[in-house]
Amino acid sequence: MSVTVKWRCAGGGGARYLRRCGQLGGAAAGLLLGQSTGECNEVIHFARTPEDKHADTPDSGLSSDIDDSPTPEDTNNLNNVLEISENWIADHAKHVTRMLPGGMFVLGLFIVSSDDVFNDAASLNKIRSILAHINRTLSSNQYMYGVPAHSERLVVHYSMDCDKLTSKSFDVDKSTSTPKSVDFKFQPSQTLWQQLDCYHEFDDIYPVITKKTGVSVREQFQHILKAAYESIESSIVFLDGKLKEGTDVLESLHKKVKGSKQSEDVPRPIQLSIYMPCEAKLPDTVEYIECEGTTHFSGIVASRIYLNPKATVDDATTAIKQDVIRSLASRFTMHCDALIDDNLLPEEKVCFNEPPRRVLIKLPEFEGKMFLCDYLFPGESPVEALMSVKEMLDTDINEDDVIYTSEFDALERNSNEEDMNMPQNANQSTYGTAIAVALVLLIIAILAQYFI
Repeated sequence: MSVTVKWRCAGGGGARYLRRCGQLGGAAAGLLLGQSTGECNEVIHFARTPEDKHADTPDSGLSSDIDDSPTPEDTNNLNNVLEISENWIADHAKHVTRMLPGGMFVLGLFIVSSDDVFNDAASLNKIRSILAHINRTLSSNQYMYGVPAHSERLVVHYSMDCDKLTSKSFDVDKSTSTPKSVDFKFQPSQTLWQQLDCYHEFDDIYPVITKKTGVSVREQFQHILKAAYESIESSIVFLDGKLKEGTDVLESLHKKVKGSKQSEDVPRPIQLSIYMPCEAKLPDTVEYIECEGTTHFSGIVASRIYLNPKATVDDATTAIKQDVIRSLASRFTMHCDALIDDNLLPEEKVCFNEPPRRVLIKLPEFEGKMFLCDYLFPGESPVEALMSVKEMLDTDINEDDVIYTSEFDALERNSNEEDMNMPQNANQSTYGTAIAVALVLLIIAILAQYFI
């Protein structure tokens, strides 16, 4: 059965951004970020891919250590679409996916050039190759939930010579598919997004098997991530403390709080709760494993996601599960990539690992009504987030747009839950833990060796 996928720009200002890129001279390419729910795809942000300053270096990739971030005043460094590096733009897509809340994806790409890329065979083949590279890169790690459910990807082309926007969709599952014309609509006003908050705590212990070379931190993290993934996938999600029908539409669940001065046009945040499965009986068989230590994985993952009010409860359930696991996978990868030595030697009795914490990033085009995220290592300041956002999202923010989530503890969460039915101001700096708080504390405790 064929399903027609609808596309629209929900952020406003997308056309202005493309024209601005066109004024920089040369050609440019970037990513379309947004949400895929049901048969509708909404683009929320256009992110120009930064210049490949290591184009002549094999296996170069985007780095978290940013020296020269692209700014709107930069000139485009490409002459045409054929000069786009598939690996570079796919790497950009991987880094940007870490910054997206659950339910949002890289939905396609945009191209700014003077030539007609859709009527040139070489350019079409290049576009297919770019989309295929992005799809393979984002599909390589299941815990990142990098690709939407459908296989269509949007390509928006802005012709500088004609001052014209043309949009087509490509099927990434078919390498030679004919692109289809798309009526990509730029909405004059912003979508009213439904905000959903969740606060989930992990506290688990895993065995450590010591090898001659020591304990691999990366392997331990992967073991934890796999277990967390299986638990979260089998969990159930309550909305505002109640189990709802999966087909219920979110806007039908929204009821104005009696006596509240909150505008009826602004959906009240919905509180999500994740409940893990509990075995009713002991397993028939018990596996005995000899180990020299344990890994204690404990901490808090609090999430904030956004959905179209027309989305269903099933959509919300899927999105929040994606967010928790994607957030864990992102910071685990960042932490392991930053390690000087992946192995812990057997004589190291106790080792403490603290992955980066999530901070929220305000998208200027949504006036504080939608946030993406970034991650800061202990000791890093909002300056690092500002630089990362400029490079990855090609947007200017200030330090006030970076919201610390690590400032809020469980006591504030309890206070927040009591008031969760009251209206909230997205521009306040005190969000409580209803904000997407993610504080993952990983303690690898290598206990004493067996005594003879």
